[in-house]
Amino acid sequence: MPKFKACTKLVPKIYKRNYENIMLFSWVNAQKKIVPAVTIEQAIWSYFKFAGIEDWDMESARVTYQQMQKEFLKDCE
Repeated sequence: MPKFKACTKLVPKIYKRNYENIMLFSWVNAQKKIVPAVTIEQAIWSYFKFAGIEDWDMESARVTYQQMQKEFLKDCE
């Protein structure tokens, strides 16, 4: 586990992710906010189509989203 500076410990884990993961997380949450009936998979497919992503596995994208959601909720406590 890498050692972090004291000033970076204040940054929530979600901001330390790469831009693709942050975009995925934001896109799925926005889709769910706009259309509450949309499933996570449908929102992820919509993100893939929008970003032109063809080589990201649906299962790994769903797991990434769920991990980020868990981290986000934990940071909000």
